[in-house]
Amino acid sequence: MKQFVLAAAVALFATSVSAQAFRKYKISFRTNPNIGWMVPQNNNQEFTGSSLRFGFGLSTDILFTENYAIGTGLNVEGMGGKLSYLTRKTEFAGQPEEAAYIVEKERNFNLRYVEIPLTLKLRTNEIGYLTYWGQFGLGLGVNWRALADETDNYIRVFQEDEDTGNWVTTDKADFNDEAIDVSDEINILRASLIIGAGVEYNLSGTTSMVIGLTFNNGFTNVFNRNATGVERQPENDQPLIGSSGPSEFRLKSTNNTIGLTLGLLF
Repeated sequence: MKQFVLAAAVALFATSVSAQAFRKYKISFRTNPNIGWMVPQNNNQEFTGSSLRFGFGLSTDILFTENYAIGTGLNVEGMGGKLSYLTRKTEFAGQPEEAAYIVEKERNFNLRYVEIPLTLKLRTNEIGYLTYWGQFGLGLGVNWRALADETDNYIRVFQEDEDTGNWVTTDKADFNDEAIDVSDEINILRASLIIGAGVEYNLSGTTSMVIGLTFNNGFTNVFNRNATGVERQPENDQPLIGSSGPSEFRLKSTNNTIGLTLGLLF
């Protein structure tokens, strides 16, 4: 019996030492300069370019073994991209008359999300001064700012003239505007897939420098039900206008980023 109790005590002590041989929490502060782009989900929208954005945040690794951890934290993510589509626009042509136009709108979005990630993080043992890591999981973001630079190219105007038709071409000059608030068209929630990999370089003691690449792939619609456009004719890319007027559709697009992760781990 004494031998059994002694063996159990030794085993318990060894298990305790093993469990305490690694730090259970690692905290890092990071920045994330990234390239963002929009991914249209129908043929009535067109990707026209990517945008350089910036993010930052606090990340926490909750280790359950020396090489496996749950990654979470609180990040502020900058996202964007350029998108082009047709839409209907109403302006005051004079008091009290209004003029209705169809414009080709190009927007360069500047979106900000507060995101909470939940990932599985895999780490190697330290090799020299380097520890290699990879992670994958999900992110849930809340939009708190939505701005856009936009250009409106006027292509049709509504005129009540039986000889020329209701919607005729127009030579009205293009209109440009910067940093307009488009939050009423943006979905407040964004869900995404997160995949990343990189290295930790030990500087001193428990402090390391973190370098990596992170791909953040959104899979929910950026736009809400307030965001609509005018359909294009499939044969010539012109606005689709029926007897009841322009045929409208709901904007639908996802947004992605690939970013450089730079930070300090404590």
